[in-house]
Amino acid sequence: MKRSVLLALLAFASGCDRSSNGPAAKSSASLAANPVGSATAQLQQLAAGNATVVGYVYTADTPYILATFSDGALLWRSQGGANPVAQGPIAAINETDRSCIGFKQKNPTMPMKGPERYLVCETVQPIKHSNSLPRSQDFVLSPGTLFLQYDPPAGTGFSQLFYAERKK
Repeated sequence: MKRSVLLALLAFASGCDRSSNGPAAKSSASLAANPVGSATAQLQQLAAGNATVVGYVYTADTPYILATFSDGALLWRSQGGANPVAQGPIAAINETDRSCIGFKQKNPTMPMKGPERYLVCETVQPIKHSNSLPRSQDFVLSPGTLFLQYDPPAGTGFSQLFYAERKK
C-alpha cells in the first residue's frame, strides 16, 4: 500500500513539473552532453586533451597549483601535492570578462556556507585584479591570457588568481 501511494505521489510530482518542457530543458540537456561547449576553444582543447595547467603566485620558479583535466573532471592540487585537494566534474562557467571551466564544491568544514569554485579561465576582455589579503595582488590580464582561479565561499575571503602555464 505504501509503495503504491509513493508511486502515485511521484507520478503526480513529475506531471506537475513544467520546467522540463521547452527550450530551457533542451539547453540543459545539451550542457549535460557537452559541459564545456560554451567555453573558449583554448579551454575546450585543454579539457579534451586531459592537460595539466600549472598556477604560479609571483614567479614561474615555484608551482603553487596543479590543475589536471582527466576524462571530464578537474583535479586541483596545491603545491604539487600527490593527492587532489578537490576534484569534480567540469562545466562551463562564463562571466562578462572571462570564460572558465571548472566545478563548484561545498566544503564539508563549512556546511552553512556556499560552494567553493575551482576554475581554469581565459580572459575575454581585459581584467584588472586587486586584493589585499592573504597576499597583495595587483595586475591586469590581457584577452587570451590563461589563469587559474579559486573562489572561496561567499563572505569568507577573496578570489585568488594564479598565472597559468600549460604543461601537457
